[in-house]
Amino acid sequence: MPMLKTTCGSLIPLIAMALLCGEVVGDSIQIESSSFLNNGVTAHRGNSGEFAENTWPAFQRAIELGVDWIELDIFRTRDGQLVVSHDRTLKRVSDMDLDVPSHTYDELLKADVATDFRRRTGQSVDQCPPERIPLLEDVLKRAMQQQRTRVSIQPKMDCVSETIALIKRLQAERWVGFNDGSLPFMAQVKELAPDIPVFWDRPADTNIDEDLRIAKQNGFEALVLHHSGVTAEKVQKIKLAGLAVGAWTVNDEPTMARLLNMGIQRLYTDRPQVLLAMLAERVNRIVDCEGSYKHHLQGICADQNALYWSFTTTLVKTDLSGNLLRQILVANHHGDLCAQNGKLFVAVNLGRFNDPDGNADSWVYVYDADSLEELSRHEVQEVFHGAGGIGIREGHFFVVGGLPGGVQENYVYEYDGQFRFLKKHVIASGHTLLGIQTATFAHDRWWFGCYGSPKILLVTDDKFQMLGRYEFDCSLGIEGTSEGRLLSASGRCDKDKGCTGRVRLAIPDKQAGLKYLPVEQ
Repeated sequence: MPMLKTTCGSLIPLIAMALLCGEVVGDSIQIESSSFLNNGVTAHRGNSGEFAENTWPAFQRAIELGVDWIELDIFRTRDGQLVVSHDRTLKRVSDMDLDVPSHTYDELLKADVATDFRRRTGQSVDQCPPERIPLLEDVLKRAMQQQRTRVSIQPKMDCVSETIALIKRLQAERWVGFNDGSLPFMAQVKELAPDIPVFWDRPADTNIDEDLRIAKQNGFEALVLHHSGVTAEKVQKIKLAGLAVGAWTVNDEPTMARLLNMGIQRLYTDRPQVLLAMLAERVNRIVDCEGSYKHHLQGICADQNALYWSFTTTLVKTDLSGNLLRQILVANHHGDLCAQNGKLFVAVNLGRFNDPDGNADSWVYVYDADSLEELSRHEVQEVFHGAGGIGIREGHFFVVGGLPGGVQENYVYEYDGQFRFLKKHVIASGHTLLGIQTATFAHDRWWFGCYGSPKILLVTDDKFQMLGRYEFDCSLGIEGTSEGRLLSASGRCDKDKGCTGRVRLAIPDKQAGLKYLPVEQ
């Protein structure tokens, strides 16, 4: 399974993301723990394509697969218990026709809610043992034993207040969200627990403009459309309004692909394994950053949730399929960047880049990776000719930058975690046009991208001793992934349309330094 390596060196399962450094709720949901996945895969009633719906085996398998949300439905029993069931009666799924709200929990436990699944799949009782209707409380307690997958709750009756009370008693707020088409139910969630995310379900023929007005008024995080009503225009309109956009419920691969290509950030599916495999496969394809920007790409980085792109005067966050999540205007010019612990660190030069007399003005700007809010600035004036690139290794930051013509070596400036200057390293690289622009430490070595004609890739060991100099273009961004792979960025500018960016997977090569993986691989 391919995995992305963040610039702080930790390995992350790729399908646990949306290029997956896909996975895709987007900028709408703010969570306290960065360990929760964000891949845009909601397991509808759990992994209900392979296990009886709304049962613990379906939920457990979805968690094991690495979905970021499991969706379930709830009713209140006659004795006040919150139980997990999609239908008001158990007739469709079980061996008994029991009305859930009219019976006690003990009475409902007599029904085998795996009966229909066993019959439809031709399994024996040994292959598919009997299952009993779960309590929501039990599902939440078991979900809270891990910090990767969260639970999206769909109330099928007026039981929101009791559900919120249960969540607060368990202190499960970080593990839950709500989804439903009922405006009163979803509005009540926000009244009682404003920080819990709401995915508001909408029918195919819904009025998007009116939905957006209502969603913004109530503080909802996302609109989830019936898949048959999704259009590219609707997707773009929802994103521009600052909400995430999803689709329900999609089980066939062609429809999954079509919706992902239109920019859908979240899919509800009974077949989460199929969708996760599709997202993982898409990583080997070229990923384009959505939108065009005034100035050219200067660098990229990734974390478990998103890709980050520095377009000189615009900082951009996309999901891992390249779908736009956030963008902010920034000072000229912002260069290469790296990510660590929910923060972005950008090499910034505000003065005269490459000036022989050292009139550069070098900084590292720090941003919140979720919101792109600026957090702090640190002077790195030791970068004499202008900060252009940045990497991180073992908690230390390494800043590279411009050089005037004729210099036959490159310099790396090392700082501790508080940006106290430690040391200037020298790379015996030979001349590279304008110094070094991008940097990453991956697979026990440093990778540096340089301008020129042709563009140059420098590779050194961890002590900056040269291992190779190659004609390979990663001057607009480079980032390490697992399994010996790296992401290499490229871009172009059109006078009338602006500048764009893309990333593609590459692997080390003895002759070329790096080579791109075939798109179809």
